[in-house]
Amino acid sequence: MRDYPFEPFRGRLPDEVLRMVVDEPVSQVRLPDGRPCWLVLGYEQVCTVLADPRFARFGNGPSGTVAACPNGRPPGSRTLRSDGPDHASLRRVAARAFGPRAVEGYRPRVRSLTDRLLDAMVARGRPADLMTALVKPLPVLVICELLGVPATDERRFDEWASAILSVTAFDSPAGRAAQAALDAYFKDLVNARRAEPGDDLVSAWLATPLSTPEIADLAATVLRGGREINSIASGLRTLFEHPDQLALLRADPSRMPGAVEEMLRYSVHSNMFRVQTALEDVSLAGVRISAGDCVMALPAAANRDPRQFAEPGVFDIGRSPNPHLSQGYGAHFCLGGALGRMEIEVAIGSLLHRFPGLAPAVPVTDIAWRNERFNAGMEAFPVTW
Repeated sequence: MRDYPFEPFRGRLPDEVLRMVVDEPVSQVRLPDGRPCWLVLGYEQVCTVLADPRFARFGNGPSGTVAACPNGRPPGSRTLRSDGPDHASLRRVAARAFGPRAVEGYRPRVRSLTDRLLDAMVARGRPADLMTALVKPLPVLVICELLGVPATDERRFDEWASAILSVTAFDSPAGRAAQAALDAYFKDLVNARRAEPGDDLVSAWLATPLSTPEIADLAATVLRGGREINSIASGLRTLFEHPDQLALLRADPSRMPGAVEEMLRYSVHSNMFRVQTALEDVSLAGVRISAGDCVMALPAAANRDPRQFAEPGVFDIGRSPNPHLSQGYGAHFCLGGALGRMEIEVAIGSLLHRFPGLAPAVPVTDIAWRNERFNAGMEAFPVTW
């Protein structure tokens, strides 16, 4: 059994992983905590793991720990990370705030926040770190406004996220403590909104049948998922690496929605994903997975499967159709996917429009990468204009 390559992919899939997508779509690896786990890379097999009810987010893995998303809750909890009817009923309520019409209503505010951040970047002068100037603060400002939480609490949110999303601790005491602290924060917020409602999602959810713990968990999940949109940076980096596609996009900004989908397909943020559990014996690509086994499907690898995508190694902003799996698949498709795509459109569109000479200030191969979290990404992205 091989150790899974937990060194960061740095925006690219290694040749060995690309080979495995075709020749070894299902294989057994060892996770950082020592557990054996089935690594699933082929497009068809990844879709099965993400959507088939025989694979659960909650369940006991071989070590007896909860083999779900990191620091998940036990079975019976109605959260967005649960499965089946409980998940579906909660998601129906939550999804109303993230439908296409609602997201378009947020666009002017996202554009205003983006302009404000870029004004500040210009004032500080060249070169600038795009991560600290735009990529990190924009999603934080957006999601904090939507939930009605002060962006000044971001330091606490980041500390909790670091523990919850650690690649070396799927269910560590530190991760559980961080999750409990985040839950308590939002329970306090829900109680405050009951006493004094505001113009935010938490207040809106109070008008639904959801309980206080359910609203608190929903808000915590939305915050965790919406705080970081690493595709802004990785998408721009990919454009810099493909000047012909960048020129096409500059010449015709109406290509932006399709370009965003291709950025999501092509870019690789992390070499890890959710660990799930097989509830019964399953055969995938001729490999027998036993009930109770841990399974990790990797959408970034599935996005390069030549059985699904013609010339998968080619970055083509006109690619259509483009059924990538970067925002999930099945019942757990990313709740805030439309919001995230809109933020990428606005952020990259504003950068290209405002800075015709925008360019990386260092070779993109020298860009520092962080690898301590599931949602890995660039540590810094120096740019000039």
